[in-house]
Amino acid sequence: MIASMTGFGRALLDASFGRIIVEIQSVNRKYLEMFISLPKEYSRFELEIRKWVGEKVSRGQVSVRVYVAATFQNPSVSLPSFEQLQQLKEGWEDLASRLGYSTQAVDLPFLMQQMPALSLVDIARDEDIEPFKRCTLEALQSLLTMKQTEGKALARDIEQRLQTMESCVSQIELGVPETVARMKMKLQERIAEAAPALLDNEERVLREIALFAEKVDISEEITRFRSHLVQFHSLLKTPAAVGRKMDFLVQEIGREINTMGSKSMESKIAHLVVELKSELEKIREQIQNIE
Repeated sequence: MIASMTGFGRALLDASFGRIIVEIQSVNRKYLEMFISLPKEYSRFELEIRKWVGEKVSRGQVSVRVYVAATFQNPSVSLPSFEQLQQLKEGWEDLASRLGYSTQAVDLPFLMQQMPALSLVDIARDEDIEPFKRCTLEALQSLLTMKQTEGKALARDIEQRLQTMESCVSQIELGVPETVARMKMKLQERIAEAAPALLDNEERVLREIALFAEKVDISEEITRFRSHLVQFHSLLKTPAAVGRKMDFLVQEIGREINTMGSKSMESKIAHLVVELKSELEKIREQIQNIE
């Protein structure tokens, strides 16, 4: 089943270092565009998140926002290690001695001021990527579910419009023989009025009528039109991304409709052609949101 490019997914997960919240929003775009917002402490995970999203989404503008609410239930997690402070203390005491200052100034408050600002980047580990992955995939699944729900609604609407178009073409097809016959008769009458001498050359008249009939015959266009509709119905049942293929088919269907309209001189057929164009334009608008 087709999927819409519009959707939203959200997931949260409690990890050892805090609560992860992932929100993913998708809107329609011709190609895949991805924007990812991460806390700077976890920016190194951006490439992985792009890969996870790219495996599930093939088209649209996708915005991924990741929030981390840190928890410090275990004080040792957020404190600098003894080794870090020891090395820092020895270094500053050595520098103070060389400069002729007392090493007593190198106390704990002083050392804490010299420590790099404590942040989650100091406690982030490579294995922390696993909770990020689980949370991102859960948000993606929520997004995909919404996209599929929207896709079903789009498919139902397009199916109804395709049926309306098939009905219009059937009516046009039923009227084609009568239309061609009537046009032949009118042509004969005009020939008789304009050049009575031509009627003596029956072969030439028949040839001209045959050529005219071929010009106004739209049976080939109807055949191709129906072939495109069959392909369209098939695409509506395809689970893969088919938006671009549908866009191409709409262009081809439009060409057949325009040709039918240009060949037809009957007001009834012209009215049906207008209805076909109207339904096709509505389908064109709908598929702009199909992945």
